[in-house]
Amino acid sequence: MVTLVKVFAVSASFIVWLLPTGCGVDSDVGVDQEFASTPNVREQTIAPKGKVSAAAISEVAVDQPVALLTELVEDAVDLVEPLAFTVVTYNVENLFDTDDFSMFDDYKVDSGYTPRKLLTKLQGITSVLKSVNDGNAPEILLFQELEADFTPESTVEDYDAFLEMYSDITVADMLDAGWSDAYAGFPASAWLLKALADEGLTGYHVVTAEYRGTGSGSAHTNAIFSTFPIISHEAHPIVMARDIIEAELEVEGESLFVYVNHWKSGASNPDREPIRVENAKVLRSLIDARLESDPQADIIIAGDLNSHYNHSALFPEIVTGVNDILGSSGSESFYETDLYNLWFELAPEARYSEVWRGRIGTLMHMLITPGLYDDSGISYIDGSFDKLVIPGINADAIGRPVRWHSAGETGGGVSDHFPVYARFSLGAFEATSTLSSGRNVSAHSFPLNVAEFNGDLNLKDGSFLNSLSDAELIPYVGQLYTVNAYVESIRPLRLKVGRRTWPAYYSDPRFIEEGGLPLYVDNHRGQVSLVVQFNFYRGKSQLIVEDILGSW
Repeated sequence: MVTLVKVFAVSASFIVWLLPTGCGVDSDVGVDQEFASTPNVREQTIAPKGKVSAAAISEVAVDQPVALLTELVEDAVDLVEPLAFTVVTYNVENLFDTDDFSMFDDYKVDSGYTPRKLLTKLQGITSVLKSVNDGNAPEILLFQELEADFTPESTVEDYDAFLEMYSDITVADMLDAGWSDAYAGFPASAWLLKALADEGLTGYHVVTAEYRGTGSGSAHTNAIFSTFPIISHEAHPIVMARDIIEAELEVEGESLFVYVNHWKSGASNPDREPIRVENAKVLRSLIDARLESDPQADIIIAGDLNSHYNHSALFPEIVTGVNDILGSSGSESFYETDLYNLWFELAPEARYSEVWRGRIGTLMHMLITPGLYDDSGISYIDGSFDKLVIPGINADAIGRPVRWHSAGETGGGVSDHFPVYARFSLGAFEATSTLSSGRNVSAHSFPLNVAEFNGDLNLKDGSFLNSLSDAELIPYVGQLYTVNAYVESIRPLRLKVGRRTWPAYYSDPRFIEEGGLPLYVDNHRGQVSLVVQFNFYRGKSQLIVEDILGSW
C-alpha cells in the first residue's frame, strides 16, 4: 500500500496546515472495488470516483465546514488506485534473429528465412501483447524461445541506446524496404524490444541469459522485460535445457522475485521425465534458498515447464518434476506445498495453453508462493489468471494456437503456445471467491478437436485451394474447409482432391487406427469427405485431416 499511504500522508498534512489548531480530521480511507466476470476470466475494476480540483478545495477551505473539507480530501485520496500490474509469460516459438548463425536449419538464409519473415513474427507477438492492459504495456514479460545470441560481437548491451539510435525508423522499415546488412547481427531480444516500442509498449528493462556458445546445445534463451527496475539477476544452467533466469525486481519499494524457466521438451514422453526432474531440482533449490531467508518472499515461477499441471496424475508410475520435485499444487491454503499453480483458477476444461493431437495441455505455467497471499508487500489479484486467446490472430476457429510457419515471402502464424498472465497489486491479498482446494485434478486431458467441437464452424468448400500456388495459399493457413478426396495412400497419407495430390497429416492418432480411416476407405472405395485444415510443414503445403464427414 505504499502509493496509497504516501498520498494520504500528504493530504493529511495539507489539512493540518489549512485548519485551525484543535480541529480534528477523520482519516478513514476506503477504495471501492467491483469485480466483473467473463467466460474464463475475472478482472478487477475500480469503481469511478468524482474528481476534486485543488481550486475547489481552496475555495471551500475559506468558509465551509470542516466536515465538508474532510469529505473532499477523502474523495481525493480515493481517486488514487493501489498500484496493480500484469505479468505475462510467453513461449514465442523460435523467435530467431537474422544473422544466419542458427542451430536450426529452418532459420538459415539457404532455407528461406528472411528479415521479412522475422517482421511477420514480431507483428504477431506484439498484436497478442497489445490485447493486455487495454493496449498499454504489460509491466512484466517473461519470454521463452528467443534465439540464443550466437554472434556476440553484435550483441546489444545498452537497449535504451539501441532504441534511441533507431527511433527515426520503424521495425517494419528496418526488416523490409529499409533493410541493411548492418542489422543482421541484432539479437532477437533487441528486435522484440523495438517491435514493442513501435506499438507504444515501452519502458522495459531487459535481461537475457549470457552467451554460452553453440556447445551449450541449446538454441534458445529466456528473457525478462520489466518496466520495474531489475535490481539483480543470475542465470542458472540446467541439464539439457535453457538457463533459469532468477531476478529481483523493485515494485514501488517492494521486492518481487521471478524465475523464468524452459525445461526439457517432450511432455508426452515419460522417458524424458528424468531430465525434467533434474531441471526441477535446480529450481527447487533456488526457491528453498529464497524462502529460507524470507518465508514470506513474493515469488513468481513462470515459463514453459514442458509438463502438465496434472503430470503426476497423467503418469502415476513415475516421479515427475513439476508435481513431485517442484511441489506444484492446487491449494490456495498452501497446506500441501508452498507453490500454488494458477491453472487451478480456471475450470478444468479451460486449463490449456497448447493443443497436441487433439487434446489440451498446460505446458505454460505460473506458480506463486504464500507471500503473495499475505497482508503486506505484493499480492496476487484473486481470479485474474487466464490465457491470451485472440481469434484471428493467435487462435483458430475452435480456439487452438496458430503456430508459426515460414512459407512464402512473409511466413505466418504466431506460436504453438498461448501466453498466460495474471494480475498483482500492492497491499493485502483479498479473496473474491472460494479459494481453490486443488481437488479437481483429472487423470486425463480434455479433447479440443473438430470432431468433438460443439459450435457452428460454417465450413466452406476447400476445393479452390487446388488452383493456388504455395505463395497464394499463405492467407489460408490455419483455416478449416471441407473437401471431397480420394485416399491414394494411408502411410504416408496422400489425398487427391480434384486433380491435385496433397501430402496430408492427421493430428489425432486415433484417426489412423483400426476402425478409423483405413476401415472407412475400405468400405467406401477410397472416397471420403473430410474436414481439413490447410497448413505448411517445413515450407511445403499440406492438408491436416481433422474429421471424416461421410461418403460422396
